[in-house]
Amino acid sequence: MPNKTPKQLAREARAAHKENVRTERHERKFVCDESAQNRSWREFFFRNPLVLNKEYNKRWNQSLPQYIWNYFHNKTFFKSITWMGIPVRKSIFDLWVYQEILFENKPDLIIEIGSLYGGSTLYLAQLLEMIGNGNVISIDLNHENFQAQHHRIETIEGDCSEESVIKQIKSKIQNKTVMVVHDGDHSEESVIRDLSLYAPFVTKGQYLIVEDGIYDLFNPKKVSIKPNQRGPLKAIRKFIAGHSNEFIVDKEREKFNLTTNPWGYLRKVK
Repeated sequence: MPNKTPKQLAREARAAHKENVRTERHERKFVCDESAQNRSWREFFFRNPLVLNKEYNKRWNQSLPQYIWNYFHNKTFFKSITWMGIPVRKSIFDLWVYQEILFENKPDLIIEIGSLYGGSTLYLAQLLEMIGNGNVISIDLNHENFQAQHHRIETIEGDCSEESVIKQIKSKIQNKTVMVVHDGDHSEESVIRDLSLYAPFVTKGQYLIVEDGIYDLFNPKKVSIKPNQRGPLKAIRKFIAGHSNEFIVDKEREKFNLTTNPWGYLRKVK
């Protein structure tokens, strides 16, 4: 092979340099952190919007974490969500999942720990009415703000961990399939205590649902969250570590991604 001239070598060197620059630009474009990816997508959609209407393009121009945080933490918006006129402090996506769980499992009894206004209690009771089976027991410190009325609803006042409350629950679950929804005190200590107390009441194939683990997902340096609100997710992980032979985390129930109950759908398998 003849030796290359200096001009040929120079041309090849320039070509190789250009190729290296193109490769480096390509890698910088696609190998980036999550925040850069989100920023790139936002810039792309601003220049090439899928939604041509400016109002909705602006409203929808936020990342999924931003949307979830705004949904859950915007008190004006969150407090406006109702079921049959009664406030509901839950994600509508989780409520849909509840409907699927109830229809598939048809529990005889749902124990709801923490009900506040009773919107979710009424929602559960009316679903059970349509299914044709089951009742709801609402446990709360008091029911002063509770507005739900339905023949499938029963209320018990007191701390869910009190011996008198536990005794009443035990008297009502005999020979019944039982599901538990925990939306009480969100501190880690309280949640792990309540899970230990109420997990034995859940029957095989039914669910122990722990709400609002979403609080544990957000960066405390970025968002303002009360210390006593952080804890459900930590408690779930500790609980599962000690009960992995009895309960599994059913991630299929998080299929919409927009859940306030990460790791919160625990199905009893034994």
